[in-house]
Amino acid sequence: MLDKIIKVNNESEKELTFEIGSNSDLILENTITGNLVWTIKNFIEKTEKGNLTFPTKFDMVEPILNLKHDGRIIVRVSVNPQEIIKNIEIGTSPLKNRVEAINKLKEADYKIGILIAPIVLIDNWKEEYQKLIEYLSQNLSEKVKKDCFFEIIFMTYSYIHNAINTEAFPNNPILYDKEKMTGRGRGKYTYKKEIREEAEEFLRKLMQEYFPNNEIKYIV
Repeated sequence: MLDKIIKVNNESEKELTFEIGSNSDLILENTITGNLVWTIKNFIEKTEKGNLTFPTKFDMVEPILNLKHDGRIIVRVSVNPQEIIKNIEIGTSPLKNRVEAINKLKEADYKIGILIAPIVLIDNWKEEYQKLIEYLSQNLSEKVKKDCFFEIIFMTYSYIHNAINTEAFPNNPILYDKEKMTGRGRGKYTYKKEIREEAEEFLRKLMQEYFPNNEIKYIV
């Protein structure tokens, strides 16, 4: 796959960005395989333009901090309120660790994106997401805040997710809420239009207050 990416990249007249983290969390996977280190090294050695990007919910970034990357690797770290990380994103790195990893990556001159995702509208979601954005403002380094970008993604749920989560984590919160959610496509649920619009407006105001100079790539 990397060979194909390199070939397409080198033949293109445009500056391309390749998403390489769609199928797994590469920071976590790298602790077992070393594949991410290998991928970055080979991409940089065999290309002179273009970018690679991937998301992560983990903080084990030390293996890539000292790599030569020429500013062409974009690491997008996903964050959520610690209550949601603890009770829903089970087994992933705590918020504090993720923020520390973001600061380390920026010190190593990686380009940084921050995903606020998935937005889960638990009962006290306004309070929790306000605390999250305040925490980011207070604990991200000035170097990060200077030019990081944000992506904001609302949770999409499905019959399959519900069946798996209910069986695997019977004591955890049930994410499907028939009062807040509606069908979207085959077997999928998303937040109802009016609920989603209220949440988006709330989050945009918070971002404007705490991160007025940072780009929001999209809210979906």
